Amino acid sequence: MTSPPEPPAVLRMREVRDRALLDLDDGPVTPSNRAEPKTVAHLLNVLLASMVVASLQYEQHALLVRGPSHRPVAEFLHGCADRDRAGARLLAIRIAQLGFTAGHDPRHLPELSRVTFQSFQDGDLTGILTQDLVGARILVQSLQEAVRWVGADDPSTRRLLERLLEDKEAQADELSAGLRNPGREHP
Repeated sequence: MTSPPEPPAVLRMREVRDRALLDLDDGPVTPSNRAEPKTVAHLLNVLLASMVVASLQYEQHALLVRGPSHRPVAEFLHGCADRDRAGARLLAIRIAQLGFTAGHDPRHLPELSRVTFQSFQDGDLTGILTQDLVGARILVQSLQEAVRWVGADDPSTRRLLERLLEDKEAQADELSAGLRNPGREHP
């Protein structure tokens, strides 16, 4: 009778324990994480800046949409702002886990952000929804590229990016529907 095959090195108890004991100050970043933490942190800071700028834009645009008939649109935009702030918070937490500082300095947000802040006159619903859709699509593209770049090198960051991507795709879908059917109750 032959003995069972050896488990992969990743699953050998002693080796896993020994690797986990290395650099305990690194928290959740273990030696099996193959991504360069500094590069990943920079990428996440670019995404964080983009989400903060997008959230501020959603917030301002929600305040510009007036009138009882547009209240659902304003509520939707406020919700988008809240979700983007929550996403930025998750990115900041991951940056800290990687051992770096999240870039919340307002002076540097415009240079890092891929989303350009644009304001409109009160009531320019088409302009507002178009600009917000462009911002959402920029973030969708940026998140897709980030997911592909991180790949299997940092599974925790990849899963976070995939969750954020799913949310941004849903936002873009609703904004697109709002532009196609402006008479609907919400975008």
